[in-house]
Amino acid sequence: MRQAIRPASFPARAAARLIGRSLVLLGAWLATAIADPAAAEVLRTGGTGSMELAMQRLSTAFHADRPDSKLEFIPSLGSAGAIAAVVDGQLDFAVTGRPPTVKEATHSLTAVLIARTPFGLVSSQPSPGDVRSDAIAALFANPHSKWPDGTPVRVVLRPPSENDAALMDRMFPKLGEAIEHLRLRNEIPLAATDQDNVAIAGRIAGSLAAATLTQMLMEKPSLQFLSIDGVAPTLENFERGSYPYGKDIYLVFATGEHPTLDRFLAFVRSAEGERLLHETGNLAARP
Repeated sequence: MRQAIRPASFPARAAARLIGRSLVLLGAWLATAIADPAAAEVLRTGGTGSMELAMQRLSTAFHADRPDSKLEFIPSLGSAGAIAAVVDGQLDFAVTGRPPTVKEATHSLTAVLIARTPFGLVSSQPSPGDVRSDAIAALFANPHSKWPDGTPVRVVLRPPSENDAALMDRMFPKLGEAIEHLRLRNEIPLAATDQDNVAIAGRIAGSLAAATLTQMLMEKPSLQFLSIDGVAPTLENFERGSYPYGKDIYLVFATGEHPTLDRFLAFVRSAEGERLLHETGNLAARP
C-alpha cells in the first residue's frame, strides 16, 4: 500500500538529541562511502533498529538477484532520525515503525507499508507466563508486582518520542497513564534504541520490556515473550488474528522517480522477498 503524505513540518523536538547523534554517525559513514565508492549502485537506508538484521537479510538477497544494486543500513537512526535524513537527502529511504507525522511531511514524502510484525512484552524471566490484556497497566504500575516465582518485576522504558511507547499506549488500556507515572521515578532505566532496549532487559533480573518478534528472532536476546490473554505472539497466531498486537513497517522516501528503489520494492514484494520477510518474523503487506 503506497500512501502519499502531504506537506506539514520537521520532526518532533523530543527526538532532536537522538537525531543529532544519529546524523553524526551517518555523516561519518557517508564520508567513507564517498571516498571508496562501490561498483554497484548503493541504496542508503536506516531507521527502526528492530528491522536492522531483517533488512540486512533482504539486502544480501537483493544484491544476489541484482548485482548492480545493493543496500546499506545505517544503524542507530530510529524512525524519526531516518526520516529527517531522507528529508536532508542523506538517505534514499527510511525503514520506519510508523508513517511520517504531519509535521515531518512538510517535505513531500511517500510511505509504503511493506510488512507487519507481532509486538509484545518480553522478560529475562525463563518462564514469565501469561498476562491478561486488561491487567498489563497494573503489572507496570504496581511497584510490588512479581513474576510467578516471586522475582520482582523491573520495567524498562522507552523515551516518550519513540514509536514503541506510543504503540503500547494505544494497545493496552490505561498503560500510557501508568508509564507516565513511571517516568517520574529516576531508578527506572530508559532505553534510547531498540538494541539498548533488549540489551538492558537481558541484563536485569525480572525485566519487563516491549519488543517485536522480528528483533527477537534475528538478534536472539536472552529474553522470553509473555503470552497475552493466553495467546503467544507467534507469526502463525498473528496471521490468523488470534494475537492482535503488531507493529507496521514502512519504507519512507522523497516523492519522485527512484528506479533503484523501485527495483528493491519489487524484490520485497516478490515471492522471494515475502519468504525472507516471513523467515525474519514479518508478514508481507500486499500492495
